[in-house]
Amino acid sequence: MKNLSLEVKVGLFAAIMIVLMAWATLRVSDKSSVSGGGYNITAVFDNATGLKKKAPVELAGVKVGVVKDVELLNSRQAEVVISIDKNVKLTEDSQAVLRTRGFLGETYVEIIPGDPEFPIIKNDGSIPFTARTGDVNSLVSQFSSIADDIKHVTSSLKGMVGTNDSYPVNRIIENLESFTLAIKNVTLRNEENIDRVAVNLAEMTDQLREIIAKGKADVEESAERIASITRKIDEGKGTIGRLVNDDETVDKLNEAVDNLNETLGGFRKLQTEIGYHTEYLGQTHDFKHYVDLALRPAPDKALLLGIVTDPDPRPSHVEHVTDVTVGNNTTTVTTETATIDREKIRFSAQLAKKFYDLQLRGGIIESTGGFGLDFFKGPVAVHFSAFDFSTRFGERPHLKAGADLSIFPNLYLSGGVDDIINKEGPTPDWFVGAGFRFVDDDIKRFMGSGATSLISK
Repeated sequence: MKNLSLEVKVGLFAAIMIVLMAWATLRVSDKSSVSGGGYNITAVFDNATGLKKKAPVELAGVKVGVVKDVELLNSRQAEVVISIDKNVKLTEDSQAVLRTRGFLGETYVEIIPGDPEFPIIKNDGSIPFTARTGDVNSLVSQFSSIADDIKHVTSSLKGMVGTNDSYPVNRIIENLESFTLAIKNVTLRNEENIDRVAVNLAEMTDQLREIIAKGKADVEESAERIASITRKIDEGKGTIGRLVNDDETVDKLNEAVDNLNETLGGFRKLQTEIGYHTEYLGQTHDFKHYVDLALRPAPDKALLLGIVTDPDPRPSHVEHVTDVTVGNNTTTVTTETATIDREKIRFSAQLAKKFYDLQLRGGIIESTGGFGLDFFKGPVAVHFSAFDFSTRFGERPHLKAGADLSIFPNLYLSGGVDDIINKEGPTPDWFVGAGFRFVDDDIKRFMGSGATSLISK
């Protein structure tokens, strides 16, 4: 060995070092990189592209394990077996995320720790929450889709722009050119007219300036006259001055205003009730309509007005007396004619007085004299009316009885019998119906303002 040259010794040393390094590399690759041993957990990913065996596993940027194995699961997912350092304790709600280091770097597994209150994952356990961040392949796919969209847009633009007149953009440009040329021609043809318009505008502004200058003097003169009139009124001169400065006149005006306020106050206290209802007559199969207006100056007093359309009214009788002469004998012949006017509108106007729950009323009912009684108890109201007491042609008084049931504050149902003792038709003629009534404050205000305007006139 002593006779070996220096070159041979260096070569032997290098060869030994290479063998030792190769042996160490093989030993390290066969063993886990987890110091002091560890435990295995399983994670399932939908896509594990780029993930290799021995890929690092990191937690908070620190390597805590390696990928032990990557296998296909259910022909759709990737099952990754991870070896974790035994000193690292992961809970069951931890998450495993695949990330790529840099733009073209390696793919590794990042562990996101869970809540310490959850149980610890045992050996051969699994992480249920897995995901994958964006990688180069997904970005390339997205850029490819964007490129396809841009290609479609450029194709569409290419179809709109071209060298002939069939393309839309070219037609638009040509129309704009034609439009500007037409405006130019109109301007050239009417250049003299435009000049005259400009001259007329200039003359008009000059005239307006002169009018304003003259009007200024008139306004100043009017202001002086108004000031003179107000001074005379303040000094008590003239009729208006004496009227304003006389205390007796002011007191009389105040008294008149107070009386006017009392009168209008009565109008404002007037309660106005508007209503409408319709009745279906069971015997004649017709509808009878009513429009009602009640004016109540006090809770127990009322003026009741109404309009009625009756499709089946009583006939109106007319007696005709005729003298018939035959030879020397003259005979008086009396004939009776009964007519029915279905289009006639009938009116009602009654005065009403209320005693507790009972209301008495009387006046004109459906264009004839009559009276009525009303009884109110909660949501129920009972009505009775008697009118048309003519008996010259054998008629009987018109009697009507019915009841109302309020189902809402302003809506009610009705029913009863009409013309109870009529002998000329089917009796009694029963009916059912519905209607509404409401109090309108706006109408009262309108009546108050109307009264004010009338008094002022």
